[in-house]
Amino acid sequence: MESVAHTAEHAFIGTLQKILGRTLAVQKVEHKKDGNTAFIAIPQLDINTIVRAENMVNALIAEGREITTRTYSSLEEARKANPALRANEERISGEVRVVEIAGHDVTACAMAHAGNLKECDFFLVTRLSKTPGEYEVDFAVGRQARDAAVSLSTRMMRVCEELGANINTVESTARKVKSENDANFKKLKALTEQRLESMAPEGSGMKVYKGVFADLADEQIVEFAGAKIAEPNTVVVIANQGADKTYFVLARSDNVDMDCNKVFRDAAGADGRGGGKPHFVTGVVSKEKAGKITDEIASFALRLN
Repeated sequence: MESVAHTAEHAFIGTLQKILGRTLAVQKVEHKKDGNTAFIAIPQLDINTIVRAENMVNALIAEGREITTRTYSSLEEARKANPALRANEERISGEVRVVEIAGHDVTACAMAHAGNLKECDFFLVTRLSKTPGEYEVDFAVGRQARDAAVSLSTRMMRVCEELGANINTVESTARKVKSENDANFKKLKALTEQRLESMAPEGSGMKVYKGVFADLADEQIVEFAGAKIAEPNTVVVIANQGADKTYFVLARSDNVDMDCNKVFRDAAGADGRGGGKPHFVTGVVSKEKAGKITDEIASFALRLN
C-alpha cells in the first residue's frame, strides 16, 4: 500500500536526520509496483548509516508510534506550531497538511499515511546509489520487504558459494578477490601498453597502426589510439579478441579525410556493430572476420596517401 510505504519513508528520513544531526531535503519519493525510491539531496551517505537507520525504523515500527495529521492555513503558520517541521517549500502553496510520527518526525505532506507505524510491519533498504547531487535509496515495506529479504538472502548465499566463502568471511573474501583483480588488471594494462607501443606503423606519408590482438585491455587500446591520432596523417585500426566478443577501434587524425563511421560500416557490414564520431569509432566485429575487416580498412587508409 502506497500510504504505508510513504509513512515508512517519513520514519526513515526522520531517523537519518537524528543520526546525521541535520535536516534532509527529500527531492521526491516514487512508489512503484516493484518498490519505492527516495531521492535525498545529501553530499555523503554510507551503508553503515543506512543500516543503523533501518534498525531504528524497525524498532519504531515494533513500538507502534502513533501518526497524527493537522492542517494549517499556510506554511508560516505550520512552522510556528511545529519548529522542527520538514518541508519542501517549492512544492507548497496555500493550506498545509502536517504529518507527525509521535516524538520522531514532523513533515508537511499531502499524501495519505497510515495511522500507526505498526501498519508498516517491516522496513528494508534494498539499494543505495549515488547520482549527481543526490542519493537514491530503494526500500520496501511489509510483505514486499519480507520477500525482498528472502531474495537478498538467497543471493548472498549464492555469492558465498561462488566465492568459496561463508557468511562470516564473504566480505573479506570479496575484498581479496577485488584486490587480486585490480592487481591483475594493472598487469594487463602494462602488457597492453607494451604490445601496442611495439607496433610499427605501415606506410610512409600516411601512418597506419594495424593489429589484431587477443585478451588485451580495451580501454588501453582506446587511450593508445587517442594518443596516436594527435599526430597528423595517422590512422589506427585494431581488433582485440576477447572471450565473448572482438572489440574494434578505428581512429584517424583530424587532417585525414576519412569518415570512420562509413568506413567501418562498409568493411564490417552485418558482421559488425558500433559507431561514434567521424574521427573515432568503437564497436564489435565477428571474431572470424576480425582479421579481414582490419586488413580491408588498413588498405583503404594507406591508399589515402
